[in-house]
Amino acid sequence: MAKWTKLSASDSNSGEMSTLLAKDAEISGTLKTQGSLRIDGRVNGDLICSKLVTIGTTGYVEGNIQAENIIVAGRVKGSLVAKQKIHLESTAELHGDVTAGKLSIQEGAKIRGHAATDESRVPSARPQAQGTPESQPDNMVPRNRPVTVPQN
Repeated sequence: MAKWTKLSASDSNSGEMSTLLAKDAEISGTLKTQGSLRIDGRVNGDLICSKLVTIGTTGYVEGNIQAENIIVAGRVKGSLVAKQKIHLESTAELHGDVTAGKLSIQEGAKIRGHAATDESRVPSARPQAQGTPESQPDNMVPRNRPVTVPQN
């Protein structure tokens, strides 16, 4: 098994990025790539990537993200699913659920959603729409269902 090294949004600048969405660019729809992906612009749709997805500090994604590894330094409104690791930098703003084998969060990152980390239970399928029962781990109570506490 490969040893995990620390990832950050600045690291992805030095590696090979097969797809880059620049700061002044905007795209709508599902974006799929077999390589790595860096978003510095705006995406309205899902991202499906076989390697690393990096959301730079100026990046904004409104949609679900699925990848091997995910780094967020910008803003995401949607669920994140990573086969290995998700890293949220101090500038990250996430409104959605997180499912990954491993999760690291820098101080200052803002999160509104649920997180589940269990390498054996990370789904390999495309993430479902946010808020559907399929996108929530089995141990979570669906948001639209009240919690009942038994009376003694």
